[in-house]
Amino acid sequence: MTEYIAQCRAGRYDKIVARVDGDSVELAATSHGAHKMETYLDTADARTFARGILALADEVDGGEVEPAEDSRPKVGDLLRVTKDYPRHAPVKTGDVITVSVTDYDSPGGREDHVRFTASGDGPNDYQWFVPLSAVEPVIDEPVAPTTTAVTTPTREAHLRLAAELMGDNPYSARSLIELADYLAGENA
Repeated sequence: MTEYIAQCRAGRYDKIVARVDGDSVELAATSHGAHKMETYLDTADARTFARGILALADEVDGGEVEPAEDSRPKVGDLLRVTKDYPRHAPVKTGDVITVSVTDYDSPGGREDHVRFTASGDGPNDYQWFVPLSAVEPVIDEPVAPTTTAVTTPTREAHLRLAAELMGDNPYSARSLIELADYLAGENA
């Protein structure tokens, strides 16, 4: 049978016990183990009484504080790197990474780190640890992760890199596209 016991803070042998008694809630008071009295409440009156006790407790201490929402990064969150090569991870200040794993609640986990997979690595490859002190949430603008972070570079990124590599040389658009395809691993 479920019981709830309220122990007197002034007299350690005085208590009130609440428990189910048929279709009622029984409140029984004892002092030094001796029965003093009991009251039987129907369920509506028991709920009203319980709300009243909570209201009185709120008057005493201002009420219970709601637990703070967990603001730590979650899997899938975008984070901007604020320090070059934190823990030797292949990222620099300004790069954007996507969180792939958190170990916050794991036994022996690292509450102050998140993990991500480096660009070009598969989901089962090494996941780099980055301390939370070396990243910040990306909240100011929608940003796609940079090429040095978790995502594979886009075709456009390869084309831009090809143009940079070719510089002022008078190559055709076809040459640029062929070089971009080569950089992307196509036709290699």
